[in-house]
Amino acid sequence: MNFYDFNPFSQKPLVLLTHANGFPPATYQLAVQPLLEHFHVVSYYARPFWPDCPPAETLKDWYVFKEDLLQAIEELKPQGPIRVVGHSLGGVATLYAAVERPELFDRIALLDPTMLPPSYLRKVWWSKFFGFETRKELVEGALRRRRHWDSREQAFESFKGKPLFRKWSEEIFKAYVEGMTTGDPQGGLKIAYSPDWEAQIYRTIPTDVWKKAALLARPTLVVRGETSNTFLAESEEAFRKAYPQATFAVVPNAGHLVAQEAPGPVGQILLQFLKQP
Repeated sequence: MNFYDFNPFSQKPLVLLTHANGFPPATYQLAVQPLLEHFHVVSYYARPFWPDCPPAETLKDWYVFKEDLLQAIEELKPQGPIRVVGHSLGGVATLYAAVERPELFDRIALLDPTMLPPSYLRKVWWSKFFGFETRKELVEGALRRRRHWDSREQAFESFKGKPLFRKWSEEIFKAYVEGMTTGDPQGGLKIAYSPDWEAQIYRTIPTDVWKKAALLARPTLVVRGETSNTFLAESEEAFRKAYPQATFAVVPNAGHLVAQEAPGPVGQILLQFLKQP
């Protein structure tokens, strides 16, 4: 695994971060900043960042991301159960892993996990059953991504001004652009996160997440962005029914990218939960 260490050489208790689809670990720097005094925070790069990643069409479901998370824990060799924070896709990977191997986890925090309301996921299931494309707008948007730039300055300009980054600080935006681009052997820069994989992840959105939530057995925090278009208020209601022992928090004026849009509040919410014995 290729790891990103937020505070290298720390000897404090481990927190492992699993990032969202298409958002590099460095974009979480401000959100995890409050944790660094108390924890050693590490993330790893999801497989669409891997230079030797297999073809995107090999992805059939999100269980492979659960396996990657478990592999990361194994490679980190923690002394005991650890705390894990998962955002979006990473939240679902964390959910799957915590249900399968609860003994590895001390506490888990799910930041706006990709758990759409049960009624919507039933429609997704039937769409998949009949072979129809799901989340078509997101899939097409990922496949239209620009894949090459002549310079770092050109890359910054191409991303600048997009509505997605409207609430982001300059520091987080810079981390995003730098994390999403890498040197191209042919010259200039190329995209570091495979758009084909990004699209395939959208295509294969899981429909079994609510069954898994009911099987949780570890202390769990669920954070929702107030204006999220993914983990909706109906999703929070469904989670409360599936696992009422969980702790819930809503971050005002933030959407699905809650850790990038409101890193300060998210960091304090995480710290309060993760510090508990």
